[in-house]
Amino acid sequence: MRWSTIRRAMALGVVLLGVAFLWLGGLTSARAQQDDWSRQTTPAPGPARAIGTYTEGCLSGAVALPLHGAGYTVLRPQRLRYFGHPHLIAVVRDLAAWADANGWGTLLVGDLSQPRGGPMSFGHASHEIGLDADIWLRLLPPGQRLSPEDRDDPTPVSMVRPGAGTADPTRWTATHSALVRAAAQDPRVARIFVNPAIKATLCDAFPADEPEDAAWLRKVRPWYGHDSHMHLRLSCPTDSPSCREQDPVPPGTGCDPPTFAWWAEQIAARQAAQADTTPPPARPPVARPPQSVPPDCSAVLSAR
Repeated sequence: MRWSTIRRAMALGVVLLGVAFLWLGGLTSARAQQDDWSRQTTPAPGPARAIGTYTEGCLSGAVALPLHGAGYTVLRPQRLRYFGHPHLIAVVRDLAAWADANGWGTLLVGDLSQPRGGPMSFGHASHEIGLDADIWLRLLPPGQRLSPEDRDDPTPVSMVRPGAGTADPTRWTATHSALVRAAAQDPRVARIFVNPAIKATLCDAFPADEPEDAAWLRKVRPWYGHDSHMHLRLSCPTDSPSCREQDPVPPGTGCDPPTFAWWAEQIAARQAAQADTTPPPARPPVARPPQSVPPDCSAVLSAR
């Protein structure tokens, strides 16, 4: 091998090594920042403020959802992810009380936000500003309580069979449909994310013959996963001028065939990618910058 060829190979190796260090450094910084937020055990003092976006932000003046209440119980409390803006806490408690009053069963409440919001070290790309909540679709009979073991390490129950276009009829009931509808009809709720098969079932159960039907169905957005829970997302509260809304949901109910055809294509593509076990071609890693949060979040993180 010629010396010039060896030098070029060595130079390329140095470049690739440098890129690798940048990439690893970016991941390390991002993980360190996430861990800083996940280590917080108390809310930041002061008035409630949702700051930034649902995926890049934080929360000041958070309120803790009591671990048990009328019609609900909090899952995995050891995660300390049962905090939120007061509006979110009110929405969850109101929905649980409504479910309890109608005999729908006890709601299992999954993750809300961390005590000061911010990025989580695992599990979510959102839930950062105290306006997101996961409500499991596994309903307990009224008055039933989970054992401490089941509460701390619960088992999710999928409402969708693999490859199915609608919810599993052996598990999905009219009560589930009524629960999602009740949540979507709350004016404080901006969106509800569910599995596309669940959205299709709701479209069949509630044909939008009236304008009010179109309004709540529009809020229910199909999304990957979400086969065992529904993800509630609130609008930005008026007390939080630094909170940034998502774009408005498109007009219509989202029950039209083109919408579901698009989702079928996306899911088929994802399943094909997961089934492809051919190793990807070797290429240098790309540095990923740490997830950013608004400047105001620095004071929230450091507040004592």
